[in-house]
Amino acid sequence: MAIARPPGMDFDHNWPESTECLTLDFGPFETVHMWKPMPECDEFVGARRSKHTIVAYKEALYVFGGDNGKNMLNDLLRFDVKDKSWGRAFTTGKPPAPRYHHSAVVHESSMFVFGGYTGDIHSNCNLTNKNDLFEYKFNTGQWLEWKCDSRDDLRDPLPAKGNSRLIGKNQRLPVARAAHGAAVYDGKLWIFAGYDGNARLNDMWTISLLCDTKGWEEVHQSGDIPPTCCNFALAVARDSMYVFSGQSGAKITNNLFQFNFVEKQWTRISTDLILRDTPPPPEKRYGHTMVAFDRHLYVFGGATGQTLPNELHCFDLDSQTWSIVEPAQQSDIPAGRLFHASGVVGDAMYIFGGTIDNNIRSGEIYRFQFSSYPKCTIHDDYGRLLESKQFCDVDFVVGE
Repeated sequence: MAIARPPGMDFDHNWPESTECLTLDFGPFETVHMWKPMPECDEFVGARRSKHTIVAYKEALYVFGGDNGKNMLNDLLRFDVKDKSWGRAFTTGKPPAPRYHHSAVVHESSMFVFGGYTGDIHSNCNLTNKNDLFEYKFNTGQWLEWKCDSRDDLRDPLPAKGNSRLIGKNQRLPVARAAHGAAVYDGKLWIFAGYDGNARLNDMWTISLLCDTKGWEEVHQSGDIPPTCCNFALAVARDSMYVFSGQSGAKITNNLFQFNFVEKQWTRISTDLILRDTPPPPEKRYGHTMVAFDRHLYVFGGATGQTLPNELHCFDLDSQTWSIVEPAQQSDIPAGRLFHASGVVGDAMYIFGGTIDNNIRSGEIYRFQFSSYPKCTIHDDYGRLLESKQFCDVDFVVGE
């Protein structure tokens, strides 16, 4: 007997003593590839915004910073995925200055915010890029600023260039920047490319998030390094960081680049030998997002010239091919947008905010259900039967 209840298994003790009834609970399951709008963020909780960041921690999404069209923001919002409710996250300590085009990642039980663009956009004063690093502890709500030193023990330090700031003999910090990419791998924060206020970059820096010595180190990159770029999309999968498109001036392309963290080597993933009748890669764009789930990368939104597409593109890491995800019937597909943010909780992707038509900021949040099915628990469920006194006189035959 199967009934619709929260997933799990239990015995129904309400039946007569002469009858033993085992209930195996299934579902409810979400429709695969279904877009659904979630409750919008009310203005009294947090403003509509773009150029912000989202990170996922446990059963919640955390939104930091951005701009509302008039001012830069530094509030921290929390969206509870289970309750489908918005609130302001509890915080103590001094938060980062209001900013946008920063980066945010999660390591263990903390969020790390790096860089971005700060100042008063309303009066157009004190505008500057930053290279500061802040930690937000989810368990306590505390903001902490990391006072970072640069590594002076490099065996072969790189020469000082326009993408670093010399603070002493062989002591350098990454140049202040915005619209860059960030990733976490092997207990380290990795920063790539961006815009320093004068030029686009393609340098890479890393800092350990595990040790007490907080020092930056520039990464010696090799291989087919992407061109200088900003406002690109970045995702991490299979010991690699993937970068897709972005603003690179005349060099802008729709190439997908892979950086192997172990080898510290870049590879441009070629689509020259794409199969007949296989969809081409997405158009070149900027201000889009990319997330990794299972064996796929998902790209949504951004600006392609004068248009804001809203197709969801998927790259299969096994077959090395692109496709367009066909949404489920009755999907409420979000409008095209750029400078939004996306995050993954469980087996779903969430899209929040961004700039839509006529430079309007959005407060919408949408949920997209991936092609994922719950893990089979029949082994564990039947294991409980073997341990149950209620079924001590039942023989289980395992075999053909």
